Amino acid sequence: MHPQTTTQVTPYSLTYGTEAMISVEVGEPTIRRQMFDLTLNKKSLAVNLDLVSELRDKSKIRETACKLWASRRYNT
Repeated sequence: MHPQTTTQVTPYSLTYGTEAMISVEVGEPTIRRQMFDLTLNKKSLAVNLDLVSELRDKSKIRETACKLWASRRYNT
């Protein structure tokens, strides 16, 4: 998914707090999958969950700023 221009993050990331990982080919492991560490992944997910509200707040601020900029630009 591509990030939204106003929020700079994908809708999936805003909803779930992390990006989705889709393997290109099921039979071919990527370096990311080979280096996967379950313990580190759980810690990273916990940190991401702690930060997701901040990410949403920052996205909302960007969205509001873009709307304000657009309303000033086109309403003059």
